[in-house]
Amino acid sequence: MDGTLIDSVGDIANAVNDVLTELGFPTHDIEFYKENIGGGINDLIQCSLPKNHSVKPEAYIERLDYYYIDHLNKTTEVYPYIMDTLDFLRSKNVPMAVVSNKRHPFTIDSVDKFFKEYIEIAIGSGKQFPLKPDPTSSHHVLKRFNAKPELSYFVGDTEYDIKTAHNAGMISLGVLWGMSERDKLQSFGPDHLFSEPQDMLNFFEENL
Repeated sequence: MDGTLIDSVGDIANAVNDVLTELGFPTHDIEFYKENIGGGINDLIQCSLPKNHSVKPEAYIERLDYYYIDHLNKTTEVYPYIMDTLDFLRSKNVPMAVVSNKRHPFTIDSVDKFFKEYIEIAIGSGKQFPLKPDPTSSHHVLKRFNAKPELSYFVGDTEYDIKTAHNAGMISLGVLWGMSERDKLQSFGPDHLFSEPQDMLNFFEENL
């Protein structure tokens, strides 16, 4: 979702930087967050905190939840052509789900705000499902949709998404308007790679 359907890096960066400021640590710029978002909250915490820090992850997560609730979807926008793509997929009766490493409550909030009419299943990180690239959440979605993995698409902007698709036996679609540069994402072997959201829409129009 983040970096694929919505441009939310600014809100994430502001929330994490607020925590770092409160703790008296240096903050980071947008490019830092683009390079480090995608692996889940614990991964982002370890990347953003200084080395040899003494902050317990639980305390950091509690503060981050507080600030992220305040920042959630303040500046976030849906990428161009995404709504057109979702409209087209719905017109073809293609069931759609979101599988995110964003924490589950925030995933649900974002889906409800932007895509409630389109997304049938939304899964974020939590106790029930392991983080991507573990395919458990994708297998759950495929089973719910009664869909064959080899005929299903997994779309994403990070290595975690491409690896999840491979692990689940799905067709991997990499997108370059999110968090990853072309060479980096290409190195993980996506089946298809799109530079712009309109390219992905054109792909679906030609193949569905």
